[in-house]
Amino acid sequence: MNILVTGGTGHLGGLVVSRALDAGHGVRIASRRPRSGAAPNGATWAVVDLETGAGLRDALDGIDAIVHSASDPARAAAADVEGTKLLGEAARDAGVAHLLFVSIIGIDKIPYPYYERKLEAENALAATGAPYSILRAAQFHSFIDVLLAGAAKYPFVFPLPSRLKVQSVATEEVAGRILRALSDGAGGMLRDFAGPQAMSVDEAAQLWKAARGVTKPTVRLPMLGKVAAGFRAGFNTAPDGDKGTTTWSEWLANPGARYDQ
Repeated sequence: MNILVTGGTGHLGGLVVSRALDAGHGVRIASRRPRSGAAPNGATWAVVDLETGAGLRDALDGIDAIVHSASDPARAAAADVEGTKLLGEAARDAGVAHLLFVSIIGIDKIPYPYYERKLEAENALAATGAPYSILRAAQFHSFIDVLLAGAAKYPFVFPLPSRLKVQSVATEEVAGRILRALSDGAGGMLRDFAGPQAMSVDEAAQLWKAARGVTKPTVRLPMLGKVAAGFRAGFNTAPDGDKGTTTWSEWLANPGARYDQ
């Protein structure tokens, strides 16, 4: 299978690229920038601007499937919504058999502006008529690691939002789920994919502090508003979804797990 990966130089996209290459697939990375020296051997490169559609036609030549993991929270209306629409239309016109869009659990229930744009992007893709799948994943373990590392930089105390919930997942397992979905073919809205256990942010933080040797006292902060209410309700978790197997504790115990970008 020949696969085009948008966001193929990012954290998730890079793992999809390496795993697809290891599985013997042909891989082409779509990026706004010229090929860098860090690009993996075996992958080809296409310069594409998703906001305008420039380069898409050539990038899709000979492609059987697309993994669309590119995103830009700072320019979500143009990059995510319009970019996904243009990619879907180009995939339809090129006869690509499957476009898989990577999305986020809870975007239809948590009124965070970036989530609202991701939901618009899902709807835009469905309207293009391209054969598609949408995989909503939970926050990555690495993302929770970065957030807690930021809290640990405060002097004297460790500030923590109170009563929020998480069900974070290993990025490697999301990459594996994506490749299985490509093999299955276009399936529309797939089951949510999250980590093996839901927990409070407080529980996650205590495990993180122990693993990272942080001893500052935790100060719990109240969070107001509808967005915080959505995270307290666990709308970002997947009680009935598919689950990975790597727990938060297991991920923290892996010396190479830390993601510091």
